[in-house]
Amino acid sequence: MILILVILLALIGHGYIWVALVNRLHGGAWSRVFVDYVTQFCLFCFLALPVLIVGRWRVEAIGSSALPSLLATPLKSYFYLCVLWGGTKLLLLAWGDRQRDQPDTLLSCHQVPSDLAVGLGSDIFQGNYARCLSLVPGNQALSLCIDHKQLRIPRLHANHEGIRIAHISDLHMTGRLGKRWYEVVVEQVNKLEPDVIAITGDIIENASCLPWLSETVAKLQAQLGVYFVLGNHDYYMDSQATRQVLTDAGLHYLSGSWLETEWRGAPVALAGNELPWQIEAATHPVATPRCEDQLPLRIGLLHTPDQFAWACRHDIDLGLAGHTHAGQIRLPLLGAVASPSLYGTRYACGVFRWDNTVLHVTRGISGKMPIRWNCPPEIAILELVSSAGET
Repeated sequence: MILILVILLALIGHGYIWVALVNRLHGGAWSRVFVDYVTQFCLFCFLALPVLIVGRWRVEAIGSSALPSLLATPLKSYFYLCVLWGGTKLLLLAWGDRQRDQPDTLLSCHQVPSDLAVGLGSDIFQGNYARCLSLVPGNQALSLCIDHKQLRIPRLHANHEGIRIAHISDLHMTGRLGKRWYEVVVEQVNKLEPDVIAITGDIIENASCLPWLSETVAKLQAQLGVYFVLGNHDYYMDSQATRQVLTDAGLHYLSGSWLETEWRGAPVALAGNELPWQIEAATHPVATPRCEDQLPLRIGLLHTPDQFAWACRHDIDLGLAGHTHAGQIRLPLLGAVASPSLYGTRYACGVFRWDNTVLHVTRGISGKMPIRWNCPPEIAILELVSSAGET
């Protein structure tokens, strides 16, 4: 039993070491070619190192008396490093779960399947690669869910009480899912009739899908406005064309500046942050100072949750982020393993709070690879309430 436990910890630690490198690689502003090559190298090491260790190390050699000689071999030293890191990572995961979705901030949450997405067939998957993924047992790529969440915003003004924000992100129009999928997502969001719609990037990454925008995302409607920022995958192609189509349709683009408006007669300031891929956000102007009743309400659209500290520095009340897809594949006990973030899986999804700043990270709508397991795509409906509204 001890041997089995040690081997399991080694496998967990080994996986997390190489996935952690990939997570942080995808959290930085590197070129796409560099990211792809290093990711492939990490995948090779992830698959090859266990084979090398098994080939060089007989199982009978495991034991305390053999430790000095084992540590003299680099591969065996790496094995023990993996055991140590596997145990440490499990403790860190338990601690991270306690920081997420705290009941004094996430007051309620219930999930319902999208009635419009029910019945979508495998014909949505386009191309041989996507069709093969559609055959994976338990693939939830089309299991669109609506997550209704009530968030306590500490300084919320009475006029903003009960405002409903639809938060969507990471549509990833690659062509591997047909246009009908995105039409269903848009139809579902509009059917929910939110007051505000916020899109936090990675909308499109294949130029052939550009004509889809006018028939999908551009049709989103909300009484108090539809706001968006772009993500790293949007910048892998002609991002200006994406911005132009959406702004011509009446959507508000936020990046590196504050947009001041009013919701229900009370001022609101919205900001967009596309760091580290768009440098304009680095010189973000100072927002309008708050008055005695804590207005304006400050909303920040961040592509990545790595900018949580930026939101706190700018005294933002509610930050909205995507980019991580909640890992797309969530394992029992371990949860998300892959999460493109400088913080690994810490902010993979959920609700977080630091002082007066609340951050919501959505699971997103899709991904570069159309596969999800234990992690259905999400339309988040966020109802804002004040401290008084909690009771």
